[in-house]
Amino acid sequence: MPDRSEYIADARECVAVCGGGAAGMAAALAAARAGANVVLIEARPRLGGTVAHSLIHTLGGLYDSAGELLNGGLAEELVAALTRADGLVRRRRIGRAWVLNVCPEVYQAVTRQLIESERLITVLYGTRVIGVVNSADTIGELELSGPRGISRLRTRTVVDATGFADVARLVSPNLIQTDPRRAAGGFIFSMCGVEPDAVAFPRGLGILRALRSAVEDGTLDRHCANAWVDSGVRADEAYVKLAVPLPPDWRDREARGEVTRVARKTQAAVVAFLRQLPGFTEATVAQTGELGVRDGGRVCGEYCLTAEDVRQAAKFADAACRCAWPIEYWDPEQGVALEYLLDRSYYEVPLRSLRVREVQNLWAAGKCLSADRLAQASARVVGTCWSMGEAAGRAAAAL
Repeated sequence: MPDRSEYIADARECVAVCGGGAAGMAAALAAARAGANVVLIEARPRLGGTVAHSLIHTLGGLYDSAGELLNGGLAEELVAALTRADGLVRRRRIGRAWVLNVCPEVYQAVTRQLIESERLITVLYGTRVIGVVNSADTIGELELSGPRGISRLRTRTVVDATGFADVARLVSPNLIQTDPRRAAGGFIFSMCGVEPDAVAFPRGLGILRALRSAVEDGTLDRHCANAWVDSGVRADEAYVKLAVPLPPDWRDREARGEVTRVARKTQAAVVAFLRQLPGFTEATVAQTGELGVRDGGRVCGEYCLTAEDVRQAAKFADAACRCAWPIEYWDPEQGVALEYLLDRSYYEVPLRSLRVREVQNLWAAGKCLSADRLAQASARVVGTCWSMGEAAGRAAAAL
């Protein structure tokens, strides 16, 4: 993408979107299409967020229990663009939920093209927000650290789509919910050379039972009991997801690479074990994703979405989007627990859950929305993040 830093330096005010994942890209697109000058700030050298960097190949949150699209707008546009880009993209049922199967590289290429097609969006790669200049209840400037050093960006409105509530945290730690319980992280890798249908039902259940038996007899580490193995996008692929406990100081540890090093040791043990099973004898690791964090911090918004709102299929006058994904909570010790909504039902995420409390021009979208831990475990999925981001971007452009 062309470097437009000089334009940014001259811009008097903009909508600043922090984070280039699902919610951030959607917020940037929505704000730009509403006529706002947008600066999209991404810490990595590429866009794509968790899907691209942590190897998510099943996009949840796009469909209801019947496989029908829940939200129009950018979510619908995304599905159409992905389907046109790759003949292997398909809707697929997993349990009682529907997902869109897509290669992470295809997702990354398609979403980048969507961003590049909007002339009002400027992307700053390799850039982090390190400070906030605010007057009373309004953010006036962001302090950035990037390839060209330290700079400041004057802002009209800000959307925190970092997934960690990093901007809200800089304004005040009191804007972040405190919760002693933290969902496990995910560490995903893909394998090629897998025999077709090696993980199809019921063979897939046999693999999970074998993993659990290996944990019980001490062959594998106890955290391998929560491993999940799924078919891939191509016939000879499998994706393996490991549950990774995240201690309170996980960010400091991961800055030193400690969490990922432990996960890679677990990965090596699981790969060696799988290669002893039918269908995996010729399999090799094709790609390994970054550590994925399901809940890196949630803001205190004007409304806190609750698990009961999800269970009761709550509707709101200020609805930002619909969601029908189950409460998918990954406990560090017990593994994943799924609590499904009633068939054909959905709840709504209110816009007030995307508006950060006490800051007039700060919105949050995606995994760091204002929600309790169980409601967040439903709303954090990709499809919902796209629709949340779209709503936040429109609102930010209107201020």
